[in-house]
Amino acid sequence: MTHRLFIAIDPPPSIRSGVRRLQSRLAHLDLPVNWEDTDKLHLTLNFLGRIPDQNLGPITTTLTRVAAAMTQFSLEPMFLETLYQRHDNSIIYIGFAGDIDLLKKMQKSLSLSLSHLSLPQPRRFLPHLTIGRLKRTDPTLTKRYLDQIRAQNFRPLPVFTVDKIILYESFLTKAGSHYQKVREFMLKRANL
Repeated sequence: MTHRLFIAIDPPPSIRSGVRRLQSRLAHLDLPVNWEDTDKLHLTLNFLGRIPDQNLGPITTTLTRVAAAMTQFSLEPMFLETLYQRHDNSIIYIGFAGDIDLLKKMQKSLSLSLSHLSLPQPRRFLPHLTIGRLKRTDPTLTKRYLDQIRAQNFRPLPVFTVDKIILYESFLTKAGSHYQKVREFMLKRANL
């Protein structure tokens, strides 16, 4: 049996409710956007793809080791941005400030540690929360829509502490995807 897995950071409820308010405000622009369910929001660190049962043990061992070596850190959802994708739906996302160097260090450590299992690794890591997908349309019209979104006033959401990483299994259905937590891996507490 195989499992479609990814590793992510979950935002806390305060961020989810802030994103809900933002989506509601942006929805008034009446653009062709599919908004992400805020219960599914996550910051993807590594998408692992379809993994056979026998690789679950080595993956969880690796995640336990990497998480135990990392100290908790803070992130601040700081800016609203878009990413134009010519052959796919363009995305609307929130980018981060805060301890970005620690976040990138953790993501790189995960990638290097998992590379011995021959798992796909991201070529480029863009820390973000996808909040919506602009339906594909004429490129000129799409760019105009994206400009409208970027022009919106955005106040940063509250700073939050990243204290764990989560291994998720993703299930694809006709109604869309849904995620199930496989296991959480706690980061070290910061020395006070």
